[in-house]
Amino acid sequence: MSTELAPDGFVWCGKKGDLSLYLTHIVVDGNDDAALYIRNENRKVDSVNPLTGHAQSGCPAYIVPFRDFWLFRPEDTDRGRHHTIGEMVGRLANASEALYGMDVPMYRNRIHDAILEFCDDVKNHRPPKELTREQWLGQMARNGLTIKVNGERIN
Repeated sequence: MSTELAPDGFVWCGKKGDLSLYLTHIVVDGNDDAALYIRNENRKVDSVNPLTGHAQSGCPAYIVPFRDFWLFRPEDTDRGRHHTIGEMVGRLANASEALYGMDVPMYRNRIHDAILEFCDDVKNHRPPKELTREQWLGQMARNGLTIKVNGERIN
């Protein structure tokens, strides 16, 4: 898989088995949020475009807004504690159904692993060494990205 195959408005981040991971932005409840976009590139599904009514074929996808990552860490003693295992299992079942056409524990585990590994990658990502903090934040702002820590904007 190469970055040339990333849809417009998406940044290809990598693969986990047969799943491709992308970074994108979505609007949820009127807020523009960063999101993890997961596609099963090996499966094609036919559907109808709700905007045009035309038949289309494509890869199934599932979107996880960054603010929902805590749902997948209910054991976390910080923010994850506000969510139950049932919420997580329900979301993973929905993702499994969307991406594979059926809810199977093996698929739920693969999706969960992909989400948690992506979260670790985001958490551990550091700005380029050649940029100062201000330059990096400025570059992020020019790309339309807002950096928040504990809900407080830092750029």
